[in-house]
Amino acid sequence: MNIEIILVGILVGIANFASRFGPFFVIQKFQQGSQKRGALWIKIALGSIGIAAISSMLVVATLPPLLETPNKSFAMLVGFIVLTALYFKFKRIVMATLTAALTYGLVYTYVPVPF
Repeated sequence: MNIEIILVGILVGIANFASRFGPFFVIQKFQQGSQKRGALWIKIALGSIGIAAISSMLVVATLPPLLETPNKSFAMLVGFIVLTALYFKFKRIVMATLTAALTYGLVYTYVPVPF
């Protein structure tokens, strides 16, 4: 695997973790006098790590195929738009993911995009 792709994945993971955990950390620092909730902060940190890991794996998984075959980028964009729209509309990730995968396959197979 290319070192640049690994570095991009690591940077995306760090940035995503910082953007998710950072606001909670700042809020905790401003509320020093209130009750301590150590277990809650551990849950938030672990949840942030999970989201950051998923995002960085997504980048690492999608970047090499896009570099090799740039005609996949339009199909991938359509798939992500369908996934996002269906998830925010119905709040059901399984059906949104399956429909987005089907849409990606159909667009990649039947929509010619010259590059």
